[in-house]
Amino acid sequence: MKYYDRETPDPDLTECFAKPGGQELLADVFMPDAGSQTGAAVVFVHGGGWNAGERQAFLWHAHRLSLRGYVTCTIDYRLTDTAPFPAAVEDCQAAVRWLRRNAERLDVSRDRIGAVGSSAGGHLVACLGAVDDDRDEISSKVNCVVDVHGVHDFLSLAENAGQVKAGWEAFIGGTLAERRDLWIQASPALHVDASSAPMFLVHDPDDSTVPYDQSLLLAHALMANGRPLRFLPSPGSGHGFVYNPGNQWTQNVWPLAVAWLDDHLLDTPSAELLEEEI
Repeated sequence: MKYYDRETPDPDLTECFAKPGGQELLADVFMPDAGSQTGAAVVFVHGGGWNAGERQAFLWHAHRLSLRGYVTCTIDYRLTDTAPFPAAVEDCQAAVRWLRRNAERLDVSRDRIGAVGSSAGGHLVACLGAVDDDRDEISSKVNCVVDVHGVHDFLSLAENAGQVKAGWEAFIGGTLAERRDLWIQASPALHVDASSAPMFLVHDPDDSTVPYDQSLLLAHALMANGRPLRFLPSPGSGHGFVYNPGNQWTQNVWPLAVAWLDDHLLDTPSAELLEEEI
C-alpha cells in the first residue's frame, strides 16, 4: 500500500473492534516480529475535521513503530455525518478496550497502551488521555499520548474565534448556546486531573486551522495537575504535516514521538533519541 511516496506493507490483521448501530469499525493491526515484542501497543487516530479522513493515513507510522516491537493499529471512528459527539470519542475508547480485551491474544500489556493523533485525531487522543470510560470494567484511558495540533477547549475556541465554524457545531451536535454541556464535555483540557496520561504536544504557532493556544491551554492544565508533559512548537510546519513521512517536520518530530512512547510504555526507556532512517 502506498501513501505519499512511501510503500507500506499490508497490515497483518484487519479486525472489527466495534459495531455501533450496525456500522463495522475496523482496525488495521501491525504485529512485531516474533521475539521482538515489547508488550506495548499504540492506537493511531486520523484527523479530518471529524467529518473526513481515513484510518490508512497513519499506516506508515504504525508499521514503523511495529518494527520496534510495538503492536500498532490504525482505527476507524464514526464521522460527523454519521453521528455527532460523543460518538467519535466513544469509538476510540472502544478501540482501547478492544486492545485490553484481546491483550493475551495480541501479547499486549494492559497498562502499556499509547495513542497518537493529528488535528481531530489529536483531540480524540487527548480525550483518551484525559477521560476514562470503564464500561464492562475495562478502562479506556491510555497510558501515554502524542497529540499533534489538536483541539482541546471548545469554549475557548468559540470565545476567541472571529466566527464559530459550522464544523465545530456539527461535530458537537448543537450550538454553544444550545448545548454548552456538550461543548464542555468535548474539551479534554477541561477534564485533566492527577490521573491524566503523560502527553507530548506539537503545534505550529502560526497554525491557521487550529489556534496555537489550544495546545497551550492543554499544556497549562497538565502542568497544573503535575502531569508529565513535553511541548514542542513547530514553526512553519503547517497543519496536517505529520502524515507525510518525507516532510521535514515529520522527520524532526517522529524520533521525538517514538522516544516519548518508549519512555512511558517500555520497561527500558530510551536513554537517547534513536536515529532511524525515515
